[in-house]
Amino acid sequence: MGEITMLKSYATLNAVHADKVLYKLCKHFALKIPVDFDSVQAHIQFAYGECFIRRAGDELAMTCSSDSAEKLAKVEWVIEDHLGLMVRNAELKLHWQQVETSTQSV
Repeated sequence: MGEITMLKSYATLNAVHADKVLYKLCKHFALKIPVDFDSVQAHIQFAYGECFIRRAGDELAMTCSSDSAEKLAKVEWVIEDHLGLMVRNAELKLHWQQVETSTQSV
């Protein structure tokens, strides 16, 4: 058995009707990948990483993780791109911040 270092990043988005944005985003992803969600939180599982989203009012807070910088960048891009579609802003750019890494046993 070994250990995997998980890289994490964090970003927020203020959106009018964030509850509807979260719902549409999760329903969209759920057509192809595992998604667990309710009206205030979501867990989206990609083959290359995952993203946890929490909603508080009109703010969505995303924490994404993966086992490599390249995979994490892909998770960030997919989340950002799809949020842009949901809020009808193709030019949406989130400001991702690196979060302390964690180690998981496998």
